[in-house]
Amino acid sequence: MSAQSNRTAVVIVIIIVVLAGSVGAWYWGFYKPEQEAKEQARLAQIAEAEAEKERQEEAARRKARYDQLISDADDAFDQENWVSAQSLYSEASSLFPNQAYPQDRLTLVNEKLDEIAAREARKAGEIETVSSPTGRFYVIVSSSIDDDLAMDYARKLAQNGNAIKLVQHNFNELPFHGVSVADYDTWAQAEASLTSYNTFGDSVWVLKY
Repeated sequence: MSAQSNRTAVVIVIIIVVLAGSVGAWYWGFYKPEQEAKEQARLAQIAEAEAEKERQEEAARRKARYDQLISDADDAFDQENWVSAQSLYSEASSLFPNQAYPQDRLTLVNEKLDEIAAREARKAGEIETVSSPTGRFYVIVSSSIDDDLAMDYARKLAQNGNAIKLVQHNFNELPFHGVSVADYDTWAQAEASLTSYNTFGDSVWVLKY
């Protein structure tokens, strides 16, 4: 092989090496990082889309929960179940603090509860006699045909700060004197309250009168 041919071969090899180096430098220095950056951007975009979807789903769940709480609270309000209404409106307000409606309703409910507390405080220690039907539901803790015995027990409970009513009712054509520690608008409310009066024994019952 001639010297000229050797020089040509060397030049060709050099060119190939330079080209390979240039391609490698371009691939590793520009193309590869650019593709990785694009992939990272794509993955970040997917993650953001998923996060946004989750935020929207969570917002929808919160709104559905809020709407249900308001519906249940309004039902409790209409039934004058003030304690339940207070709890439900409070939870609804905690979900959306800027909503005025549950706050306004809470104000009304708290006023009702304050009125009841004040009324019960005034009644505490008093004994009221109920001698004619009222249509209310009384929680009876004791009932006796002996009015003196019933009154003695009523006074004992009244001295402990209870608001007591002596309900004069008939059973098997006999006059009875029931000692009532609470009364409600509906049977369901009275029944639901019975567990609160377990301290009076197992004979606590509800009388509609």
